[in-house]
Amino acid sequence: MPKHIKRLVVLMLAFAAAALCAKSYFTADSFYRFGHYRADSVSEIVDREVAFQTPRACVTCHALRHAEWSGNAHKTVICEVCHGVAKGHPLQAKVAIPVSTVQLCTQCHEAMAGRPLTSIRQITVSRHPARPDCIACHNPHAPKIDATVEAAGDARAGHDGAATCAGCHGVNGISPNPEWPNLAGQSATYLTRALSSFKVGARRNDMMAPMAQALQEADVRNLASYFSTLACKAPAARTPAAAASIVDVAKSCAACHGESGRGSSNPSLPKLAGQNSAYLIAAVKAFKTGQRMNPIMTDIAGKLTEADITGVAAYFSDQSCGPNLRNLR
Repeated sequence: MPKHIKRLVVLMLAFAAAALCAKSYFTADSFYRFGHYRADSVSEIVDREVAFQTPRACVTCHALRHAEWSGNAHKTVICEVCHGVAKGHPLQAKVAIPVSTVQLCTQCHEAMAGRPLTSIRQITVSRHPARPDCIACHNPHAPKIDATVEAAGDARAGHDGAATCAGCHGVNGISPNPEWPNLAGQSATYLTRALSSFKVGARRNDMMAPMAQALQEADVRNLASYFSTLACKAPAARTPAAAASIVDVAKSCAACHGESGRGSSNPSLPKLAGQNSAYLIAAVKAFKTGQRMNPIMTDIAGKLTEADITGVAAYFSDQSCGPNLRNLR
């Protein structure tokens, strides 16, 4: 090989080595650490305290919520948009639960001048039916009213696990204690939500909390599926005809709980017909005093007198909940 060719190759290699050394020397350690951001821009992206993990990080622990979200209109809204971020969640921190959903939801859904028309539902707040909060009517993960996900459960597996529930809720889901609820015939969706609420502490009960916390999510779905297949029944003792005022109060409950409390088209809400009167009284009083939280129920219960609560509980307890035609397969 001619000497001038060798010298050219050596020169090119030396230039490449010098370039690599220069690149390493002049490039900040943080170069491209945050995609196309350069060097220490934006103060190292606020010291990386904001850590968006996206819904893929949530599905393991929140499968049902993820299923609701991914199958509905909010699937384009990632979890952190509403819940914010919590670095180290779930081991070191908890995500925030929105306090005012009216303030949160109207950021996207309030009709205003200059906002372009999109596929996002827009409302005029002043004309929208007044409610204490958006979540009183809308499931935040599946916002269309009545849009719910029926959790798939194994009723037979639920039957095997229901033995621990029998002491309080009865072998067939009919509680022997009037202060505890009957579970037979309730929808699987409602039972899943109730058990999940005890599991995460959204509903508080010294007896239910440790039992629910010991359940895996599949156990919750299986138990809910099992109890939903059982036949409900009205109590043997019949009460006298309810006063007209009590019937009027009961009619106001029909929108959420169905005619005579037999259940509405929304399976996430409980049936009241045939339920134990003492339990219904305790539940309404819990909403009235703030021990249980639900914007609509708190508002309604706050307007009821002691006589109203006792009367309407007796009314629903006396109603026939009707046969549950689904059989355990």
